[in-house]
Amino acid sequence: MAHDEKIAELTSNDARSEQPAAAAPAQMPDVATLRAMMHERQYAAGKALEQQLEADVLHAREVQEELLFEMIEANKDTPFGREHGFANIKTVEEFKARVPFTTYDDYAGYIYEVMERGTRGVVTTEEIVHFNETSGTMGNPKGIPYTKRMAEILMGYSGAYTYYRSYVGAGEGLAGGRMLTLIESHYDTLKSGISFGSLSCKAIAEGRPYLAATTTSPDEAVFTKPGTDTRYLHARFAIEERDIRDISSVFITGVLDMMRYIEDSWELLVRDIECGTIDPSIQMPADVRAALEARIKPNPERAAELRAIFERGFDEPITPAMWPNLLVIRSVAGGGFAPYTQRLRRFIGDDVHILYTGYSASEGAFSVPFELDNPASVLLPRSVYFEFVPVDDPDYSHTLGVEDLEEGHDYEVIITSRSGFYRYKMRDAIRCVGHKGTMPTMEFLFRLDQTVNMHGEKTTEMVLRKVADKVAERAGLDLVDFSVYPNVDHHPARYEYLFEFYHADHAAIDLAELSRITDEELRAGNYDVDYMTEDGTFAPAVARVLQDETNQLWRDMRVMHGKAPNQIKPVHIIDTEQKRRFFFALIDGEIEG
Repeated sequence: MAHDEKIAELTSNDARSEQPAAAAPAQMPDVATLRAMMHERQYAAGKALEQQLEADVLHAREVQEELLFEMIEANKDTPFGREHGFANIKTVEEFKARVPFTTYDDYAGYIYEVMERGTRGVVTTEEIVHFNETSGTMGNPKGIPYTKRMAEILMGYSGAYTYYRSYVGAGEGLAGGRMLTLIESHYDTLKSGISFGSLSCKAIAEGRPYLAATTTSPDEAVFTKPGTDTRYLHARFAIEERDIRDISSVFITGVLDMMRYIEDSWELLVRDIECGTIDPSIQMPADVRAALEARIKPNPERAAELRAIFERGFDEPITPAMWPNLLVIRSVAGGGFAPYTQRLRRFIGDDVHILYTGYSASEGAFSVPFELDNPASVLLPRSVYFEFVPVDDPDYSHTLGVEDLEEGHDYEVIITSRSGFYRYKMRDAIRCVGHKGTMPTMEFLFRLDQTVNMHGEKTTEMVLRKVADKVAERAGLDLVDFSVYPNVDHHPARYEYLFEFYHADHAAIDLAELSRITDEELRAGNYDVDYMTEDGTFAPAVARVLQDETNQLWRDMRVMHGKAPNQIKPVHIIDTEQKRRFFFALIDGEIEG
């Protein structure tokens, strides 16, 4: 049986495709039975996928080339294939010589044809079953085509495989209790009949009759209507459940945001749990409120337990008392999200495991974890065909294969996929941190496009983030998040940091000193910025302080415009007028001049 067919067979029993809502059984089994069923199926599917991966990484180059030529052969008669002579390509070198590097714009016309009219066979013969919405600029969403086989690979590894790895690492206790899934479903059906939005959201929707009985969040928090305070719903129903074993969130920021919300709003949450009510201050449409109020019941016993826990304060980790059986959090938690993972430890302590879910993008799943609490992941040999270019010496005339990567070096990622993206520049930087068999293990570093480059200084997002963390540490403040505005209209140009701090006394913050520290750390982080500040090319960096909840308000606004909350990333570089106007409107303190 072919690898992709095996994935399809195994994941067909997974919760995502168990049955659509209309075919759900008339009477659902109890929670314990459902959890046991899901464990059995996900464990078996995940184990099989790991066994395949373990075999593949021993022969990574061969598997990669097999995948490449399978795609070339399948698509040789497409217009794209004929234009680039796929029928005559016999070697990897010939493929590289005939096919140029591409970006999304090279496929925009084709993608439009498929999205609007359902046109097939332009760059791939495989049927497009979904368009994954990118997390790009608001108001300008892009659709990434997914074939059936690509979707099966993504959902197989992100679902069953990650569950299996969690279970192997955390132990059999993971099979019981309930789970908290911080995801909200937003997807539409296009004129062509193909779905558009988050693929994970679509999967949640299809498996919801079963997931609803094992996860804590109600349907109203998952399938959201505009104007619904989903933070309240996720938090309220999560803390009412004592036996949560695992938490899943696309980004670790979702878990941190919820914990901070619990800290700030626990009195309201506990009162509502005690009385079986929803406080009038909580925003939601009338029909959503009515549906929830018809189901919830007073729970004074759990409320009393929670009140006693919260009244002790949040100086010590709260989850061991709130959820004593919590074992694992699965999320994107490395790279740019690593600082948020560290801040989360204040709430969860050191005993809860983190499963770093690997390197994924709108274009697919490219790596998977191989052990708990390790931010490194192994590249998937059968996901896409990989090429790499060294970040520090980007010579695009010669690319490297998976067998060529060296530990400790950084590389730009280029992919060829089943969806018809050929030699597609991801604009992502990864670091090779080792090898599993002959396949590299890696950590995601940063988006190459997310770089401040006003005068050739090329300050990466990773450097900007390290500066923000150091500034907060030196100032003794708890950083929520930061944004940087490269102000070229100021003469000379300068870096402007906008900080949001957690529970800070804004009146007590010395903005002049904060700016001095920011400038000092930025110059220490990038030699070119230091040199250019010294010679007058740049003015010293300045710091500004944002109002509380600014970044949450940005996320809420994106949701109002139809963005799935689980796809929203922090705004670390203000690179559009829209972002500039939003964040600068919410400055609470700033340096003049």
